[in-house]
Formats: sequence, C-alpha cells, structure tokens
Amino acid sequence: MKGFNVVCLLLGLCLVASCAPASQGSQEGGDPLTGTWVGDFGPAFYDRNTISLELNWDGKKLTGMVRPGTPGGRMYRNFTGFPIENASFDPATGVVKFEATYEPRGRRYVIEAKLNKNTLSGTWNRPQEKRDGDFKLTRQTGN
Repeated sequence: MKGFNVVCLLLGLCLVASCAPASQGSQEGGDPLTGTWVGDFGPAFYDRNTISLELNWDGKKLTGMVRPGTPGGRMYRNFTGFPIENASFDPATGVVKFEATYEPRGRRYVIEAKLNKNTLSGTWNRPQEKRDGDFKLTRQTGN
C-alpha cells in the first residue's frame, strides 16, 4: 500500500507540473524584446495615438517595424509600416534606442525607451519639427 501512495504522489506532482504555466523564456533569462508591443504615443496625455512595434532581438542586433496600433483604438490611423533604424539594446540597463522615418510625411523620429518586464516606455522626438512626447507599450502575450 505504501508503494501505491508513492506512485500516486509522483503522478500527482507530474500532473501539477504539466498544468503549471510555462515560464516565458523570452523574458526570463532569454530574449526580453522580441515580439509585438502595443500602446500609445503622443505629445500630451490628452493627445494620444495607438501604435504597435514589432521587435526582433537576436542577442546582438535589434530590428523591427512600426505599425498601426489597435483598430478602433484611440486616434487610430492606418498607415504602411516602416522599419526602425540605428537600433540598439543594452540588456544590462534595459535601454532601447532607435530611429524611424515615416517617409510619406518625411517625419524622422528619435526614440529612447526603458524596458521594465512587459512594458516599454520612454520618449520620442522629431528634431526637425521640434516636437516631442512620450509613449508606453505593453508586450502582447502569445508572441
């Protein structure tokens, strides 16, 4: 009977372990940036535009695309996505920097952000126009 109890205990532990949520390897000891980030940006709390950012970090190089945010979201604008350039990520500090140019309007953005778990927040500016603001994006689950 004692052996039966041990077997039941081991099977129970295996069942519990298999039902536990898998750790997000892309964040815990792995890749903290790759995925889709959705949120908003703007020059003030009352002037926000929905936006999404697709990032890929290979351990050395950061690439990605700026895309429209959530359809139906606050101040949603549909536009053709455009790539980020001159991108960098410092895993030790969580600082992300990149530039991006929206060609149809000739708008060049300079972005600096800080990664904090599932949140990427920071500042943007358009130096030629002397416009700036902030943004906050959240990593989408399932990526």
